[in-house]
Amino acid sequence: MKGFLTLCSIFLAFLNVCFPAAADEKEIADTLERVIISAEKSPIAYTGLKRLDRKELIAGTAVLGTPDVIKVLQNISGVASGMELMSGLYVHGGDGSDNLFLLDGVPLFQVSHLAGLFSSFNTDIIQSADFYKSGFPARYGGKLSSVVDITTMDGSMEKFGGSVSIGLIDGRINLNGPIVKNKLSYNVAIRRSWLDAIIAPILAFNNSGSDTKGGYALFDSDVNLAYSPTQSDKINFRFFAGTDHFSYSKITQEKYYGKEIYDAESGVKTNMKWGNIAASSSWNHIFSQRLALSAMLYYSKGYSDISDWQKSNDFSDDVLTSGTFTETSASSANAAGIKSALVMSFKHHNLSAGIEYRSSWYNPSHTKVKTRGEEIMTDSGSGKYLSHEVSAFAEDEITYGPFSLTAGLRLDGYFADGAAYFRPQPRLAASYNITDDIIAKASYEAMSQYAHLLSSIYIDLPTNIWMPSTSIVKPSDSHQATAGIYARISKNWHVDASGYYRSIRNCLIYSGSGSLFPPIDKWEEEFISGKGRSYGAELEVKYLSGKFLGSAAYTLSWSERKFDELHSNWFRDRFDNRHKLTLTASYRITENIDINATWNFHSGNRVTVPEHIVNRPGTGTKFLFSEPYNAKMPDYHRLDLSCNIHKKTKRGNESIWNISIYNAYCRMNPILMRTTINLENKPVATVYSLVPIIPSFSYTLKF
Repeated sequence: MKGFLTLCSIFLAFLNVCFPAAADEKEIADTLERVIISAEKSPIAYTGLKRLDRKELIAGTAVLGTPDVIKVLQNISGVASGMELMSGLYVHGGDGSDNLFLLDGVPLFQVSHLAGLFSSFNTDIIQSADFYKSGFPARYGGKLSSVVDITTMDGSMEKFGGSVSIGLIDGRINLNGPIVKNKLSYNVAIRRSWLDAIIAPILAFNNSGSDTKGGYALFDSDVNLAYSPTQSDKINFRFFAGTDHFSYSKITQEKYYGKEIYDAESGVKTNMKWGNIAASSSWNHIFSQRLALSAMLYYSKGYSDISDWQKSNDFSDDVLTSGTFTETSASSANAAGIKSALVMSFKHHNLSAGIEYRSSWYNPSHTKVKTRGEEIMTDSGSGKYLSHEVSAFAEDEITYGPFSLTAGLRLDGYFADGAAYFRPQPRLAASYNITDDIIAKASYEAMSQYAHLLSSIYIDLPTNIWMPSTSIVKPSDSHQATAGIYARISKNWHVDASGYYRSIRNCLIYSGSGSLFPPIDKWEEEFISGKGRSYGAELEVKYLSGKFLGSAAYTLSWSERKFDELHSNWFRDRFDNRHKLTLTASYRITENIDINATWNFHSGNRVTVPEHIVNRPGTGTKFLFSEPYNAKMPDYHRLDLSCNIHKKTKRGNESIWNISIYNAYCRMNPILMRTTINLENKPVATVYSLVPIIPSFSYTLKF
């Protein structure tokens, strides 16, 4: 993996060149596609729903010139972002692998690029995003902590249109329009980075007598076809592909003079390719204003293919002996399913019911080949795992005057080789309008998760592998209760306050012995089972006026784990950020210019550091810890700024310049902590910071 580490070094070197002053200082789950009903409940009635429209997604700071839906969600109360710059979501004490990501109802396994620097969702084609952190409707299942349900846009049925965007490291193009007017339309969005064009000259400059090549590129494509044969029917065909490709090689040609003259090469070659493919066909039929039916057939695949080759030479006794080491890892997680839902709307009731079937299969493999002269040593492993899930749900949204109640039940049957699990998951949400301006609300839900992520570090790397529940590794179960109140204090001021408590049964930690590549043959033995709990309070205050929009979101939370194999008592989780505060402001200076600011603060992430050192003869040095994650890193805070300038071209098209500054006052926030031993034989912890101020821009032309 030297090549991957080299890429990280190149990226940091790039930051050092651009910002020298500053440099000195992280699936198998699914849902039923939404159906239009005649009386949709207000989002205020849901305890944990955040609905983002297209305008909110593209506003604000675009890191490196690319707007990102996941980074918008990181600003919401109750959500921890994890590592600096990464697209992690740690919701209500979750571990980051327990979020359900849906693209038009299809689950995605791989949802980020470049170790999580960007998400795989192209905002050019996104219509809206529903984010649930509690109050989950019964149609959702398969994950524990949150639901990110993204809906993309259909193409215009009447006229051709689109946009072209150029950012700091990538370019995007979106085209849409009618194929058959008022009947058939298309919408295509493509995103491609040009980091490979930046990396190549840097590698050439640092050649140092070796043949050095490398590059990185990300590519996304979304294709939507919408067909309306009648006013009551709509058929969609959708395809998504997101791919990352990284390559690096450094080869040195050498000549050895001994008993013979030898020409030999040595060096490293690394090649990685990973991503996600999703395809679906859906049909929606409206029988009447009160009755609608939806059905979908889909396929989703997350995959990775990695190879690492190293060659070295030993010149002893004037004889050349060459040795090579080759390591390859390939894995894929696949899901294919069919589902259908029926929605009926009455005066006081909105009834919905649905069924679904999903088949999932996993194919991991790992091979190591070591040669020295004529000697060859091989170590390989592979597996194939198949699971089936059958689910049914029913839900009723009841409204009588100021009172609303949503009662639902989801039933899951999970079957794998030698394992069968049945999980009833009740869902209950209620709201009561105390006055026209004050609403009390509460919810309870049970959730279960059947797929587990094998990852030894908190970064979304292609070496991470999804695996199913088995007779040894059981599903994880979560129970959560939430209660809150929403108040409209005045025309401009809105307040939303809530509290939650959540427990997790069979909470899993993957020990993995610190290896970057998880072992294929004994992965079930590497999971440690325990319990988890999280609780806290959330407060959001909004001020809305004509030109100015402002909000403050505060979270007070606790996230704890108990694993008897690690520690006898409850201990704080890695992302147990006690306090989190996000301040946002947006001001429209003129009709064509708006400015935005976001300030983030949260208590520092937790790390494990040795507290004592014991030196015993014959046993060496032993480190002693009071508990896992026993130390807190310095608190995190940063300010992001952006400005959008809208103009009209001579042809009447709209153009938008976005200028963004990430970490405006260059706060060198800690990313990791390393412990060393000083001369007095005591542990010393050192914090490392890597991300300085990052200005960026993007230009978008709409037509």
